[in-house]
Amino acid sequence: MNNTDLPQVINQFVEYTNSENSKDFINLFAEEATLNDWGRIFKGRDSISEWNKNENIGKKSRFQILDSHETAINNWMVQIKVNGNGFNGTGPMEFKISDNHILSIRILPN
Repeated sequence: MNNTDLPQVINQFVEYTNSENSKDFINLFAEEATLNDWGRIFKGRDSISEWNKNENIGKKSRFQILDSHETAINNWMVQIKVNGNGFNGTGPMEFKISDNHILSIRILPN
């Protein structure tokens, strides 16, 4: 499900997770991107790829966007519902994007 108010790269983050498309998923991230999952930091595509394998697509996660708003230019807060074989529940994700790539994601406690 696309949210027409969100940048394409955030919709693709959800789409590629839900379709288990790890190759295109990891290419959404800038080379030196960071992902902060409740304080655990993953830097660069290789590290984020390991997170994806162990915590996201590898756990058959499915995302549903519940709400979103832009907090600053190229910064978005997205409330996501997660189902799968790992975390199940809702929570906010803060995205920083540039040039159709994800620069950083912070996965925050709800």
